[in-house]
Amino acid sequence: MNANQYGISGHFTKWAVLAFIFFVGTTFYGHPARAAGKPEKVTVAMSLTPLSAPVIIAKNRGYFKKNGLDVTIKDFVGGHRTIKAIFQGKADIATSSEAVVMFNSFKRTDFAILCTFVTSDNDVKIIARKNSGIRTVQDLVGHRVGTITGASAQFFLDETLLLAGIDNAKVTVVHVSPEKMASALAKGDIDASVVWEPLAYRAKQKLGTAAIEVPHNKIYTETFNAVILRDYAKKNPGLLIKFTRAMVQATRFIRDQPEQSQRIVATRIKKDLPFINAVWQDFKFGIGLHQWLLTTLEKEARWAMGRQLILAKKAPNYLNFLYLDALKQVSPKTVTVFY
Repeated sequence: MNANQYGISGHFTKWAVLAFIFFVGTTFYGHPARAAGKPEKVTVAMSLTPLSAPVIIAKNRGYFKKNGLDVTIKDFVGGHRTIKAIFQGKADIATSSEAVVMFNSFKRTDFAILCTFVTSDNDVKIIARKNSGIRTVQDLVGHRVGTITGASAQFFLDETLLLAGIDNAKVTVVHVSPEKMASALAKGDIDASVVWEPLAYRAKQKLGTAAIEVPHNKIYTETFNAVILRDYAKKNPGLLIKFTRAMVQATRFIRDQPEQSQRIVATRIKKDLPFINAVWQDFKFGIGLHQWLLTTLEKEARWAMGRQLILAKKAPNYLNFLYLDALKQVSPKTVTVFY
């Protein structure tokens, strides 16, 4: 058929054909064609520690962007400050240890853990002065031990003493703020410190050859997690799936490219590479939500109540503090919670 024979111009015929192809294509696949949407904005309150490595890597390597997210990272010192940021509406997602979740669970119930992304059984360390004579956990008896009371470091200390058969009343526990721990140890205000990284590394640097790291039985496994408000999760389920997928990709990169990952993290948190190298072996990166996380939270809650750090008689049901939906979509095999 000649289009001109019917008075139809060739220009009109070309556009008619294109329109027909578009109609058939979109109808056949059951939905109209849509332009790619703009990246969804999300703000992450990140604790400045190597434990936050998956967030750093996901941002640096473009995994957030590839999954349709425009992520802004705000830096904080300590998980207690990052979780406060989401409570105050200054961030959407926080990175924090499970101990911070436990303490806040007695105050409010409107938040949850999206996923665990790293664990460590040696992030909290015992650093002592050599001239104190402390070489083992048993040697802590009769000495002044500085720690951050009411935090995971004190939980670690109590559990370590219990495992060694030591009455914690025989150890003088002194509260020292994180920023002053290294100086307190160097000046002799305390004989040993129980503190997490990078504060333990800083104490060893300050004391030099006068410092000794006391071995322990690694009774406490710390977790670092992504924490969200439940209302935010309800309004943004798709965004959290994208975020979780990017974190899975980041942890995979960390496992495949550890040296490059260490360089990226060292640059981002402004720590020297030898420090990152020294602590990296203590970390196990991987996305999951596991039953033993609930056990840890329950054990910490009982400890906090027993120590009267929390004035309550019953611990919350920590299953209610897990948001399972996103990870069940992205990586269902890594959800081992009984529910």
